Amino acid sequence: MTVSPLLTSDKINLANAEVLLLDSQPEGLDILCQTFAGFGLHTPHRCATATEAMSVVNERELNLIIADTAVSDMDGYEFVRWLRRSGVKPNCFAPVLLLTGHTKASHVAKARDCGANMVVRKPASPMVLLQRITWAAKETRAFVEARNYCGPDRRHRVLGPPAGMKGRRHDDLSAAVGKATTPNLGQDDIDALFQPKKAAG
Repeated sequence: MTVSPLLTSDKINLANAEVLLLDSQPEGLDILCQTFAGFGLHTPHRCATATEAMSVVNERELNLIIADTAVSDMDGYEFVRWLRRSGVKPNCFAPVLLLTGHTKASHVAKARDCGANMVVRKPASPMVLLQRITWAAKETRAFVEARNYCGPDRRHRVLGPPAGMKGRRHDDLSAAVGKATTPNLGQDDIDALFQPKKAAG
């Protein structure tokens, strides 16, 4: 049985991994490549456009995809939506980390709702990036394919039914959420939105 280079118990071995890096900014793509060289990966699939990335998705079997949200021909959110619905197996199930300089709660929710496994705030340190890659590699959430969503199960917290809806469980909690107090979320807050938690019931 072949073990994916991303599926290990304690460490991540990226030396033989197939990793797609998508960033329209040459400097940003260079930084990503240098960072991954530090992780042991020396031949990533460099893509400056979503069109190039789509070609790679159709031609190679990928272990990991890192994409910037601000891509010139299609934003990163749309690229992830396309990927999840593409039917290109196993790539449509590959872990996806979205990089963004805009981490308002609405942007993080948009990333979560497009099917990304994780959001990383830019500029991302190599340590933070490696931690999120490890986290995504150990992902245990089920993959959901529904009419309005395709990607890792978005249910992270036991918040109960939507406001105004009667819950199916006797111990369902209210889904009321207060307004954001800051314009951008910190990386810890972003991580909390993606951290898997068991559902009650």
